Amino acid sequence: MNIDSLDPAIFDQTDRKSWLKLVERALKGQDFRETLVSRTDDGIAIEPLYERRTDGTPLSRQRADMPWTVTQRMDDPSTERALAQLEDDLANGATGICLVSKTSASAFGTGMDAQAPTFSETLTATSSRTATLRLDGFSSGIAKAVATSIANDAIQRLHLGLDAFLSAGNFSNFISDIKYFIELRLACTIINADGRVVHNAGGTEAQELAVMAASLVGHLRLLEQAGLSPEAALRATSLCLSADQNQFTTMAKTRAARLIFARIAEASGVPNPQPAHLLAETSYRMLTHRDPETNILRNTIAVFSAGVGGADEILVLPHSLTHGIPDPLARRLARNTQTVLMAESHLDHVVDPAAGAGGIEALTNTLAERAWDIFTEIESKGGLAKVIASGELAAMIAEARANRIAKPIVGTTLFAMKTERPVVVLGALGPVAGGMGLMPVRLDEGVEA
Repeated sequence: MNIDSLDPAIFDQTDRKSWLKLVERALKGQDFRETLVSRTDDGIAIEPLYERRTDGTPLSRQRADMPWTVTQRMDDPSTERALAQLEDDLANGATGICLVSKTSASAFGTGMDAQAPTFSETLTATSSRTATLRLDGFSSGIAKAVATSIANDAIQRLHLGLDAFLSAGNFSNFISDIKYFIELRLACTIINADGRVVHNAGGTEAQELAVMAASLVGHLRLLEQAGLSPEAALRATSLCLSADQNQFTTMAKTRAARLIFARIAEASGVPNPQPAHLLAETSYRMLTHRDPETNILRNTIAVFSAGVGGADEILVLPHSLTHGIPDPLARRLARNTQTVLMAESHLDHVVDPAAGAGGIEALTNTLAERAWDIFTEIESKGGLAKVIASGELAAMIAEARANRIAKPIVGTTLFAMKTERPVVVLGALGPVAGGMGLMPVRLDEGVEA
């Protein structure tokens, strides 16, 4: 059969009115909105059909001509294992390394001690390799030592990962530390405007974006005091968000972050800013303890969504992280989740395929607007630091978590196995740290094991 033999007139042109008549007939009296319109955790309606947007503008990565960075976590406290993991990761597709402190809000029970040999030896081994290096949860003192030691090494890009609001440190000391990094004149980002802790504590997409925006603005004020121009301060900032198994909301959230960043830049007197560097980390909240292999599928959707949504850097949490320190197979699957989508599906060659898609554009814009409203409310109360200190942020996230409608979880509450397969890990997890007065919570917690 030849495609040219198909009559193009088989499918007649139609309009929304005609389509709605067919839908009403199929629904047989059921309410259209109750049956076919769903809602996000923020209450944003998602229609079953949208018209194409002719005014859609692509929202690209910071370097649209380059693939996103495939980042692997280095969080094993064992020096021997960490060095072996580093060699394996960089030899098999990873282009970025994230050193995770055990006190980081993104450690989830594992991580490195900055004073232990594991950290220094892993850092030394990483510094000699051509890769992107990110620090997560380390103090400014450690960041100073790292920045000084690798100034002339092979690191392609450095992200120091400092966060004045997650660490709840002394702001005056933070400003003096920032001045130190400015004087080094490194091509790096200094701070994170991070929303991940909100997502993993149970917050909505709009709340996560709003806290990211409030963190960005709060840090811009601190960087201004350190002597940076608004343009330089924006370049020194990376955005951090979580990516989960909700494909369309993750794509829209990533795109909305770029709209919010551009709006804040414009308000700061920078009308055409360079796109922000955006890290997407797969959601800890969505990882299940029972039947953890299903987490591999969730991670795959999350990476796809973040990749086509325009993330510059993606980090995958291994599927067995809820059980303990992930073994080499779990780390390999985490890495290959990205490399397969890039090498076989070439998603890294696509620039914002959602541009002009009516449904994604509508969700992006509405999500950005909803997040902006929450952000301006945070600002009206004195900014992020005061909202955290007063407990209002924690209360807002707790309410969102309580209001979330429980959905079936495949492998846990739906089609659960009677007997769980054994899970191989390298060690037990320690206490899980929080940040901003928030603690991470998984969607399957409370489910009978």
